[in-house]
Order: sequence, then structure tokens, then C-alpha cells
Amino acid sequence: VRITILFVIVSLFVFLLGGVISFNVMMREVNYEQQRFLMERLERMESRLARRPVQDSLQWAKLTVIRLDDRVEESTSFSDTIVIHSQLEREELHLKLDAIRNIDDVSYKISLYDIIIESDDIREGLVESLITMYVILLAAVLVIGFLASYYILKPFNQTLEGIKSFSLTRPGTQLTFPKTTVSEFKRLNQFLEEMTQKVQSDYQSLKEFSENASHELQTPLAIMQSKLEVLMDGNNLTGEQLEQISSVQATVKRLSHLSNSLSILTKIENAEFTNVSAIDLSETVEKMLQEFKELIELKSITKTVQIEKGVIVSADKVLIELMLTNLINNAIRHNMEGGELKLILTNSELTICNSGPKLSLPSEDLFLRFKKSNQSAQSLGLGLAIVKSICNFYGYSISYENKDEKHTIYIHFLP
Repeated sequence: VRITILFVIVSLFVFLLGGVISFNVMMREVNYEQQRFLMERLERMESRLARRPVQDSLQWAKLTVIRLDDRVEESTSFSDTIVIHSQLEREELHLKLDAIRNIDDVSYKISLYDIIIESDDIREGLVESLITMYVILLAAVLVIGFLASYYILKPFNQTLEGIKSFSLTRPGTQLTFPKTTVSEFKRLNQFLEEMTQKVQSDYQSLKEFSENASHELQTPLAIMQSKLEVLMDGNNLTGEQLEQISSVQATVKRLSHLSNSLSILTKIENAEFTNVSAIDLSETVEKMLQEFKELIELKSITKTVQIEKGVIVSADKVLIELMLTNLINNAIRHNMEGGELKLILTNSELTICNSGPKLSLPSEDLFLRFKKSNQSAQSLGLGLAIVKSICNFYGYSISYENKDEKHTIYIHFLP
């Protein structure tokens, strides 16, 4: 379409420039032919005067001959004049030829004139013809451009549709390309085929590595946790030994949590959560708040909840519950003793606000991995990163606001 529009615009400028050039050339040729015509009439009149001299004056249609008393030097000049047209019965522009000729030692003043083609007439005819040709050209370009883009670019459009329907998350998916005689499209299809095969291979290897790494890490971590619990049950441990074992247990739990969180992030980014269904977000939020009831009461947090009934979203239930768990847990963990927690759910937005000290990191880094404030030393710094990934996955927009020691996160469901 852009090429067609560009061609039409360029053609318009070419036609305009060509029209100006054509007008000047036509006017030059018309003037030359009219002058030549009058000069031929003048030569015929000179021959006639040589055969039959005029005694006084002679006047015919578009011709005047005056015999001069004295001999005058010969001259020729052209000029425009206004004369009544005999047929149109109105004044029209004529080209006039005034000449002085000496014939047999007698000087004559000869005046000839004839109708000329006016520049307005030439311009109107030229404009009409150019407009007609441009309209024909425009129609031809649009028709040919449409047909050419449909037939010539058909393989390219089919390639685009194939790429759109291609998914790395569906095993065994093969990207097929249409046959084409255009060499550029052949090279493009060959490159895309090689690239997708390489991407599929790399994706499968990365997926297997992530799954294996997560699984293999959990096994030794579980063994370590079990062994530490056995040690904790021993009767001959000193207080210092119990403290060290407890510290190791906390580290093992953090490693297990870290492994699970990174595995979830990888699966979200690889679009492996495809079990989409209609979820009643209102009921899910109420259930989540009930699960965190004891933690809220333990920190004496004042809770304000406004939940609109029947808020439905289409998503994977596991991801939605994970997102809500991280948000509510984050609002409770980083809250103050006797602080406030406010949750508002509408059909288009979820708002979670909690009181708490000012962040020690820039707000724009809040949703980055392993970025955490100094008040969250026990945090992995992955909770809000997972929330951000889930929002990106479903096209939700997420934002953060800090005002008067109130931390507010907004999630907009509608684009």
C-alpha cells in the first residue's frame, strides 16, 4: 500500500512538471507556426505586388497594404492585436505582422493578422488531458497494485500467518512454509525454517535443564532438611549448636523457595501455563484474605476491604492465586505493627495499599528480580517480580505509588 501511495504521489508531481513543460513547448510551437504562416502570406503578397503594383492602398480580409511616398528601410515585426472575429462576432486575440517592403523601388507597408490559439485554450485542453490520463493511471495502478500484492505477496502473507500460529510451548509443532517462485521469499523461508528449528532445540534444552535443575535441587534440599530435623531432636546439643542448625535450616528453606520461584518465573516466561478458565476473582480474593486472617490479626493490622461481586477474569487459576498470595503476603510482611491494609477490587482494577516505612530503593526497581528494600532482609526479592511477570503474561498493567508512608499497588485488568 505504501509503495502504491508513493508511486501515486510521485506520478502526480511528474504530471504537474510534465504539464508545465508541455504547455511551454506547445506555446512555442504554436507561436512559431503562426509566425511562419504569416511570413508565407507576406511572401505571396510581395510576389503579387511585384506583378501588380498598388497605386494607393489595398485592404482585404486580414490584410492591409499602403503605398508610401518615400522610400523606407525594410523591417518586420510581430505583435498581438484585438480584432472582431467574423464568425464568433466578438473580439478575439490575433497575431499581427507589420512589415515594410521595397518592391521595384517602391516602399509598401504591409499588415497581416490572423487568429491565434490562446494560451488559456491550450492550458485548459492540456489540463483536461492530463487529468484524464492521471485518473486512468491511478485506476490502473490501484488495480494492478492490488492484484500484484495479492498474488506476488501471497506466499509472504502465508509465512506471516504461519509464524503467528507457531508456538514453542506446543511440542512437535512444525512451521511449514508455502512454495514460492520469488527468490527473496525462498531465502526468507529457508532462514525462518533454520531459525525456528534452532529456537525449538534451544527452548527444549533450556526447559529440560530448568525442570531437571529444579527437581534435582529439591531432592538434596529435602534430604538436608530431614537430616537437620533429626539433629535438632538430639539430646546432647548445646545452645550454640542448636542455633547453628536452626540457621542452616533457614538457609535450606530459602534455597528451596528460591528454586521454586525461579522455576515458576521460567515457566511463566515460556508460556507454559495454558490451562485458561473463567475465574471468579471476587471469591478468590475473599478466600485468600481468610487464609491470611491469622497473620493480619497477629500484627494487629486494621483491614479495609471493598470487593465488587462477580469480577471474572480468564486466566490460569494457579497463576492468579500465586499473584494474589504474593501481593497480600507482601502487604502484610512489610506492614507495621498496628498498621493498615486496604484492598479494593472492581471490575477493572485491583488496588492493595499497606502502611510501612519508606523504601530504600527506587520505586522503578521494585518489580525487578532480587531487588528488595532493607526492611525485607528475609525476602528473596522475587515475589513482586513474579507478580509483574504474571501481569505481563496476561496483558495487565501494574503500577506502584508511595505517598505518606502508604504503599499502593494498582493492577488494571482492562487494556
